[in-house]
Order: sequence, then structure tokens, then C-alpha cells
Amino acid sequence: MENLSISLVALALCLSGPVLALASLPPVNHGLVLVVSPPWTEREAQILAAGGRGIGPRIAAMGTLAQADAPDFGPRLRAVGPFLVLDGRALAALCGVTG
Repeated sequence: MENLSISLVALALCLSGPVLALASLPPVNHGLVLVVSPPWTEREAQILAAGGRGIGPRIAAMGTLAQADAPDFGPRLRAVGPFLVLDGRALAALCGVTG
């Protein structure tokens, strides 16, 4: 049991660095963005209220791609709840989408 506890603590420490690095990024203000928020929130309504529009996927558990139309979209969106507002073009590049 002690080995399991040590393993879980080590795993948590290894995963906390990347999570903290992502959480400390400034929110993206324009273009294609990835909105990451808890699954129980009204993500689409939050995106619309901040001056953007959701473009998909609509039924993802924690993330939605959105087009940021307002100049201060990122800070406005972060103020109403999502964990992260990341550059969607970087995500698309990781998935092999170009252009």
C-alpha cells in the first residue's frame, strides 16, 4: 500500500508541471481558440457572452473550438469560468491540420 501511495504522489508531481504551465499561459484574444472548461458548464453560452462563436466539437467533455471575434475575448471568457483559452492553431497543427 505504501508503494502505491508513493507512486501516486510521484505521478501527480510529474503531471502537475505541464498542467501549471498551461494554466499560466495568457488567454488568447483572437482567431481560433480552444476553450477548456468543466463538462457541467454552459460552454457555448460562455463563448457567446464573451464575444465569440463555437465552431466545434459540440459534445466534447472538456473542450470546444471557438472563433474569437471580440478583441478582448480571452480575458472576458476566462472571467466567466473556463480553465484555459488556448491557441487553437497550435492544437490544429498538432493534429496535422495546415492552412
